[in-house]
Amino acid sequence: MAASAGRVHTSLDMGSLPMSQRHASVVAAFDRLPVGGVLEITSDNDHKALRAELVTRRPAEFLWDARNLGGQHWVIHVERVDASVEDLQHFLSRCAPFAQVLREVIARVAQVATERTYRSGETIFDEGEQWDFLAFVRTGRVVYTLLSRDGKMQTLLERFSGDAINETPVFDGGATLYRCEAMVDTSLVLIPREEVLRACRQDPELAIAFLVASSQARRRSISTIADLSFAHVLQRVAKWLLNYTGPGEGLTPGLLGVERLSQAQIAAAAGTVRDMAARALIRLRDAGAVELERGRVKKLDRVILESFVNNIEGTAI
Repeated sequence: MAASAGRVHTSLDMGSLPMSQRHASVVAAFDRLPVGGVLEITSDNDHKALRAELVTRRPAEFLWDARNLGGQHWVIHVERVDASVEDLQHFLSRCAPFAQVLREVIARVAQVATERTYRSGETIFDEGEQWDFLAFVRTGRVVYTLLSRDGKMQTLLERFSGDAINETPVFDGGATLYRCEAMVDTSLVLIPREEVLRACRQDPELAIAFLVASSQARRRSISTIADLSFAHVLQRVAKWLLNYTGPGEGLTPGLLGVERLSQAQIAAAAGTVRDMAARALIRLRDAGAVELERGRVKKLDRVILESFVNNIEGTAI
């Protein structure tokens, strides 16, 4: 998402800020933006917890576009948008793929789009289904998972407000690649496949945006494969938990509902079994990286977790 000429464009390097001040500094910089202004954040990760905090504190007020450019170099664009109108057309216009698309194209898509709600834990679609919609998360959160024949589950990715789901089958006409489930009560905006393809033919900017999204998905896939191939369980659990750390120093309360994650869910995210995830959590607890209550994570220490991710602490389990 490039800032257009004439827009207010502010830059912020997260690495230059003390950890305890990062979230507050981003919120303050965002609040100074006029509608249409863009805050460009450079960092070494996609700051999922920061995005969740903005969703809570500034709902419907921003467009988020995070891109992994390789070599632990991330650029995140946060654009301030008008939150006074929340019809489907306005919602779609602040989803990253539609950010530069012609208004008449967005209006046409909004006319055929429908909204559907799912309860927490409800399956949206299963692996191998023919689900002929592109969907955007309007509220809530969904998760992608794969299930092996022996019952082992692997969590692939979580998607948040404004994120698209099911892009690949929409463009190649195949079946769904994974199971998609609502992590919390969730509302989706569904666009029929044929309408998405028609819109891409009408406005090349939309087609290019989906090519960018496809490239980013490939980068995430390669990162996941590398973790499963080369990182041991302790590293993988620590890396997953980093997504839930708050902005403070030392042990701080976890974000994004980390306290609701079961050991089985953490195991699925790390590509292991529950017993191994439990052992990893105990190891992290003993090192002061996490605080547990009845086996669930309550607080996390980003610095110590990062030392495990970088294999500074201890050996594999």
